[in-house]
Parts: sequence; structure tokens; C-alpha cells
Amino acid sequence: MALVIQLSDLHLLAQPSEQEAIFDELVATLREVALASKEPVGLLAITGDVFDSATLDPVMATHRFKMLHKEICRSLGADVPTVIIPGNHDRRRNGLFAPHREELFQTLRSVLGDRAWVHGCNTPFLCELIPSEFHKLPMWVVAYDSTYLPRGLLSAGGALRQEDLLETAAQIGDREPDWPVLVLIHHHLVPTPLTDLGPVPLDEKAGRLLRWSVQEALPALVANADREELTMTALGAGTALSTLHTLGRAVLVLHGHKHYATARLLDGITKGQGDVLIASAGSSGLAQPWAHGSRSDAARLWPSFNVIEWNRELISIDMISFAWKEHTSSRHARRALVRAARVGSQWRIQHVDDVELEDAGPRLRLNRTLYHLQRSRGFDSRWDLQCEREVCPADGSPIARYVETVEALDDARCVLEGQSRGLSLPAHVHLELDGITKYRVEGAVARTFGAALLRVNDQSPFASVSFMNRYFAATARLELRGLPDAGRKAFASATDLGTGLERPLRLDRLEGSDTAVAEISECPARTLLRIYWRLERS
Repeated sequence: MALVIQLSDLHLLAQPSEQEAIFDELVATLREVALASKEPVGLLAITGDVFDSATLDPVMATHRFKMLHKEICRSLGADVPTVIIPGNHDRRRNGLFAPHREELFQTLRSVLGDRAWVHGCNTPFLCELIPSEFHKLPMWVVAYDSTYLPRGLLSAGGALRQEDLLETAAQIGDREPDWPVLVLIHHHLVPTPLTDLGPVPLDEKAGRLLRWSVQEALPALVANADREELTMTALGAGTALSTLHTLGRAVLVLHGHKHYATARLLDGITKGQGDVLIASAGSSGLAQPWAHGSRSDAARLWPSFNVIEWNRELISIDMISFAWKEHTSSRHARRALVRAARVGSQWRIQHVDDVELEDAGPRLRLNRTLYHLQRSRGFDSRWDLQCEREVCPADGSPIARYVETVEALDDARCVLEGQSRGLSLPAHVHLELDGITKYRVEGAVARTFGAALLRVNDQSPFASVSFMNRYFAATARLELRGLPDAGRKAFASATDLGTGLERPLRLDRLEGSDTAVAEISECPARTLLRIYWRLERS
């Protein structure tokens, strides 16, 4: 059996105040994975954004990575063969701003020497076949530098060139053995969920001029220029996918970039073509808000990495996410992304029934939210929300507190029951366990399409309310009262915040009332329940 660990988007020095704790827990979790495995780790693949910005001091940044890499290899039990490819943050300032720089990876290759295969140091040539003598895996391993972007002031994208892939394909040809092809790349070849419509992420330190340029000026010139998918893709993904099909072998693509662990299978449709299985990894070094635009102190995704097991003709890919805060350390969750069998050049998917393989976190008997829409008196064309929260831990579950992050329109305010002083948003509300906590959010939700355009610059004609089920719950329930006439067409969804996948969710109306209910039994942790309805057009 071949065992591959995929780390991605470490973003060294992005959050130095908490990143040491994240990396400590990463090393500890990797040690657990290695000890539980029957086989040694055959390859450590790091798929880009090793560093947070190309402007970091090369000596200091690469030394820090060298120390981290040493700890990771020690946790895995040996000097594991390591392949490292660059990401957009390794090439540009904050991953977005020109010029294209290569000093960090040149220095990294020099510092690591023969302890790792550092790809991306031979531009303008972007692709290479990693010698099998280096990794000793029953796979053809291809590294691709998708970050080449020598022109342009603003982009987090890159390029996928046909010639580079063809050159490497020629080296593989029809050589024996009939191994699958493993492609390591940073940028995505297929858009990933939740992020493909999101705005270009700007951190809290972004200046007013930068925000105006990205959020106002650019989209005024180029439609949707403030959206991620226009500035964060690698040009040529469609052609690259077609070329990978023509290899006539089963292909596995591992990438990062979007910080969500997802998987896709693209079948070859012509005789002789191979299938392309694509798996992305979350961030191994960041605990980021689950949606762009959320504040840094809002509920966040756990850092994660992928484990790939190749056992003869069977492949399994799991995401392992881990807690990093002091009171939650040593907790991790294991999720199944892919189970497949290789038949020649095809992947035969084996559907996974139980996606949640392991989660050592607390458990709830009930997690319930009731929102009551009321016309706002203080905000024109808005709804106020009266909220009632009920959180009931399961018997024996070690939950000492439950803190909810309340978010709404940026100028709304949260008022707890029995208090007159409002809290600015996002607000952190401590919920009573085995009881009911009440609060209201004034000016929480836009009532008209015009109000939505004014406050959030969003083209969507729908409003919504949601709540995140943080822990596993026997019952997670979202209720909404006071729906307007348009609420007759309301609908609901559930989003897995580990993978970003959002699915339709049944919405029931309570007979004789204006209340709609969305409910999930045996609800996994980190699931977002949401109810949508149409905005008024005026």
C-alpha cells in the first residue's frame, strides 16, 4: 500500500499569534495518523502557498519552514520523500499583487537540499516528471507550477500551458508499468463550492483605497471583477483537463488554493481516454472564517489535510481536520472524500454511505434556532430578527459553554433580552445550556432588493437566515416565523462547512401558521442550516 499525505496552504507567518498552536496540533495529528497506519508514509505532497506572501524575508521564512518540515517528518517516522510546489502566495505580495517573485522558492530549494523536491525553480518551464527513484511509489508523479504570472498588477491566478503538459506526457508515453498518474498542482481545474461566487478576499488590514479599487472600481469596469473566480483561476484549465484525459491512464489531481476539501470525477468519454479524479485540500495552517466577508473572530473552519491510501487497485482519500485551541486540542475529525477502484484507465467510484468517519467532539441532543421576522422601525427596508436559541447537550457530553457568533448586515446591532445596550456585530453571545436564550438583531436582514444592493453590493434577489450546528446534534432545527407573502416560495439548504457542499433541504410549513421549519436528524458537526426567500422587488 502507498500512503500519501497532502498538506496545502500552510501560509507561514499569516497568523503568527496562533499559528504555532496550529502547527503543533498539525504535527501531533500527523503522528496519530502515522501510528494508526499499517504502512509508512511514501510521499508528503505540499500543494502550494507554503508562505503567506512573496515579500517575506527569504532566509527567515525558509528557516521556519525547514524547522516545521523537520518536525513533520519526525512525526511521520522518517525522512519522508517530499514534493513541494508553489502557490500564488509564494509568488506575489499577499498572493494577489505584482510583481511575480521567485526568490522564496529558490531559497527554499537551497535550504532544503536533497531533503525535498522543490518544484517551481525552473521557470518559464512549468511541468516536470518526478523520478520514480525519488518517491518509489507505483505512480507517475507530475509536478506543475500553475503560478506563472509575469504580467498584470492584480491577480491570484496563473497559467496552465499545453506545451508543458505535452512534454511531460511524452516522457510517460506508453511506458510500463501501467501506473496511474498523480498530478500535483496549486490552482483548481474545476471551480470549488462556496468560493466560486464569493468576493475577492481582503484581510482586515486592507486600506480604504484598496477596498474601493477591488470592490467598486474594478467591477465598474469589468463585470464580476470583484469575484474570486475571475481573478483566482489558472488560465487554460479546460485544455489541461482534455490533455490529461488523452494520457489514456487513470489520473489523480491533488490541488489546494481554495481552502476547501472537495472531490470530483471527470469521465473520459472517448475510447482510449482516461478518467480524471480531482481532490482538493483545505488549509493546513489557517483557521479561517467559513465564508469570505466574515470577521476573523467569527466561527471558523478547522485546519485540515488529506490522507491518500493507494492499495493495489483501490484508492481512498480522507480529509482530517483538527482543533487547535487549548481547550479543544487533541480533537480531530476524519471525513471520507473518495473511495474508488481503478480498472485500467478508469476510476470506478464506490459511493460512501457514512461520510463522517470519526469526530471526537461533543454531542448535542438538540440544537434549535427560532427566528421571527418583524418590520424594522429603525432601519428602512429592513427586517429585525427576534431570536430564540435552545442548546441541549447529550447526556454525559463535556460541554461547559456554547458561544454563538451573531452576524448580520454591517450596521445592525444585537440586543440581549433584558438589556438595553446594543452589541456591535459580530457579537459573541453565550447561550444558556438546557435552556432558552433570547436576543434581537435590529436591521438584520434586507427586506427589498434595493436595500440589499445598497448594503452588501450583492446581485442576489434572495434574503436568508441561518445558523451553524457546531457539534454533532441528534436534532438540528431552524424555524422562521413572519415570512412575507413571498415566503410561500421559501426554500432551505444544508451546507457541509468542511467540504463547502450545499444541498437542498426539505422545508415544512406548520399548519395554520406562518412558520417554516428545516430540520436534520443526526446532523453532523459544522453544518450550516439556511432558509431563503425572495426579496421584495421595490
